[in-house]
Amino acid sequence: MKNTSNNFEQLVVWRGTIVGKDNIKDFENWLQEEGFRVKYATEFNTTKGSNDLLFYIHSEDVSRFAIWRLERGMSWWEDYLDNGAKNVVPKEVLDKFSYSWVK
Repeated sequence: MKNTSNNFEQLVVWRGTIVGKDNIKDFENWLQEEGFRVKYATEFNTTKGSNDLLFYIHSEDVSRFAIWRLERGMSWWEDYLDNGAKNVVPKEVLDKFSYSWVK
């Protein structure tokens, strides 16, 4: 599922990260202060016991965010899935958040 409102289309995964429902605005504000517009999507527990965070990055910020995210261990959703995570992500998360890159 894409969050197409206001051009938030690219999903980002931050492994091993807990934001929590009470801190969503703080998380989004922190990234805004870093220069990136984001929208929290969800958090989920993998079958390996990790809590992973999903959020959308605004389309206009993707190119600037690309290197910044790597320094912090974040991945594009599609890269995450292509590198073996399909086996650890709960089915309901896979069903809700689609693979948006054309293969």
